[in-house]
Amino acid sequence: MTFEFRDRRWKGMTAVVMASGPSLCVAQLECVREARAQNRCRVITVNTTFRSAPWADVAYGGDTLWWAKHVAEARKTFRGELWTQDNVAAARYQLKRVRGAPRDGLGTYEIHQNGNSGMQAINLAYLWGANPILLLGFDMKEGPNGEKHHHPDHPKPLIQKQLFGEWVHKARKVAEDLKKRDIRVTNCTSGSALPWFPMGDITKELHHEQDAGRPAETEPS
Repeated sequence: MTFEFRDRRWKGMTAVVMASGPSLCVAQLECVREARAQNRCRVITVNTTFRSAPWADVAYGGDTLWWAKHVAEARKTFRGELWTQDNVAAARYQLKRVRGAPRDGLGTYEIHQNGNSGMQAINLAYLWGANPILLLGFDMKEGPNGEKHHHPDHPKPLIQKQLFGEWVHKARKVAEDLKKRDIRVTNCTSGSALPWFPMGDITKELHHEQDAGRPAETEPS
């Protein structure tokens, strides 16, 4: 049987996926906010990054425990949609849900979990038809002073341990699958330890997409 993901709301559009790595900064957030205000991209925040970008389209969290701690705040302050792949979280907190599966690589009609919400959010952008996809906050390592996130640590009992080696390993298959499908993914995370995607600068990438969408100028006769 062939399955098809029917919600292609972002077909051919630029998507920015912003995870919680310590490098995510105000200047990057402002660049993305401005591009979103000009309708040049769509934006998914991962986990607690919704606090830094309440103007984003989607706040994505992959598991029930995280939503239990943050759903009330997200409903109060976040303007976009709240999404998960967790059926318990979706039912308990009335979230929008995309089907998930405990598999690696890229899901083509459902999200493959890959051990972390960042990869799941990339998968969601793909399912919705986004191309290209730009990444911010995908450090996959601690900051210079041991920071785990660009925001304070998660409250207990949320897990603080960062499984960077496992996440980077799983991300390789995701990157390979995206490349096979001609999805251009650029990692705009400063100093990222995630090696599978080409690196770029968020300002230049968003300006490139803006210029690419303009009609060619003709020389005056």
